[in-house]
Amino acid sequence: MSEFYLKGQKALQKITGEEEIAKGRAPMLQATLHQRAVTFIENQIFVFLGSEDTEGNIWISLLVGKRGFVKVPSLEEVRLDLSQVVSNKEDIYFTNIITKPTTGILFHEAARRLRYRAWGKASLIDDQLSLKIRMGYKSCPKHIQKVAIELPETIEPLHPTYTKGSSLGASELAWISNAHTFFVSTQTERGDVETSTRGGDPGFIEILENGQLRIPDYWGNSIYSTLGNMYINPKAALLFLDFETGECLQMTGTTALQFDQNSNEDFYKSGETGRFWTFDTKQWIRTANHHKVNAQFIEFSRFNVPHRK
Repeated sequence: MSEFYLKGQKALQKITGEEEIAKGRAPMLQATLHQRAVTFIENQIFVFLGSEDTEGNIWISLLVGKRGFVKVPSLEEVRLDLSQVVSNKEDIYFTNIITKPTTGILFHEAARRLRYRAWGKASLIDDQLSLKIRMGYKSCPKHIQKVAIELPETIEPLHPTYTKGSSLGASELAWISNAHTFFVSTQTERGDVETSTRGGDPGFIEILENGQLRIPDYWGNSIYSTLGNMYINPKAALLFLDFETGECLQMTGTTALQFDQNSNEDFYKSGETGRFWTFDTKQWIRTANHHKVNAQFIEFSRFNVPHRK
């Protein structure tokens, strides 16, 4: 299974000295979905989708649907019934896949701290979105905050409104500074898009003086899919959600890796990895009335790095 590791992943595994651990993780990756993941996937109301626009920018989107809107006809395909989607249906994702169908897929269930990643190619026929799978694997749950999320009993029509920009404003920066979770899409050397998530205690994302975001890279599963992609290709996308207001903040930009950040403060902030990465925003879209869910925060992950007072 190690043939599934790409150049960037192998490079990061070597740099971090985790090549042998990664070899042991290789059976997690396969060219289809795992049979054991089917029930989990079909039970989801959230599907996160990464895509690429005509200018080569990476974006990440969220579709929210009634339970059962996700079907797995075979281990080579996931099918989404868009007639059952109750989030914004004018998302940039649907424009992107017309010309570039590559899609990074994440099924993320915070209540049980479970997530499953896949990628493939999308095709849209009427109200059915078909995702042909090229890779699937279970992902590390360490820094998932426990949040119970359900649809309201009565689902009312949404009327999304948009704000766009290139530089983040004070409101967006405050949102990011207080976030405990965000979602990220990157692109492989072959052009496939991958989607994942990052989490920590509020404040784990630093806002630098130049407006860049600085994110610690905590210990994970040693595969280095996300950072391996960044090592080869700096393009990425971030997504932040506010369940109370139903807002969504999508950002596209570029990344840079920062390793050997071993000052006492950085060594602590990174959970003793000495690794960070930065994100420089190129464009952003803030959507009001993107979705409506009932969310109950339960607890932070015990693996998070507490902030020093």
